[in-house]
Amino acid sequence: MRVIANDALAALDSGRFRVRCLLRAEMDEGDFAIWDDYGSITVAGVTYSGAPGRFTVSPVSSVSDMSARNCDVSLSALDLETIGKIDEIDWHQRPITIQRAILAEDAPQTIHVMTYFSGFLDQMIWKETPGGTANITFRCEPSARELQRKGTRTRSDSDQRERDSEDGFFAS
Repeated sequence: MRVIANDALAALDSGRFRVRCLLRAEMDEGDFAIWDDYGSITVAGVTYSGAPGRFTVSPVSSVSDMSARNCDVSLSALDLETIGKIDEIDWHQRPITIQRAILAEDAPQTIHVMTYFSGFLDQMIWKETPGGTANITFRCEPSARELQRKGTRTRSDSDQRERDSEDGFFAS
């Protein structure tokens, strides 16, 4: 269940709202942060540069078996400003967060922000068609991939004693 602020619920009920996508990749050189509207917006201390129509985010599917599903972020390869930033940075396995922001329709005010996807940049796929379009797609792995990894710890007295020699919880 999602918890949404009362102001956001009132805006949703009245129909006087806008939903925008905030995309942030954490880099050593500084955050790469864009959003799908004009101008800049600052949310939680991060300034997002306007990039309307310059990127799309694939739908994120939820699965009952808890398996990890990828999310694709497509950027226009004709956007020289964005390409210049991507070429200069080490992007592989960097954290990425995609959020949905509910804004008041009558004022440029962020009412509510919720995380849509959280994960890591895994692959960058360039696609060009002669005389057509050029796209860059970032394939992002979700943070949930860490849940499928096996640990080396066991529920045994010897393993527990390695951690704390005085702890005999698992002693027979």
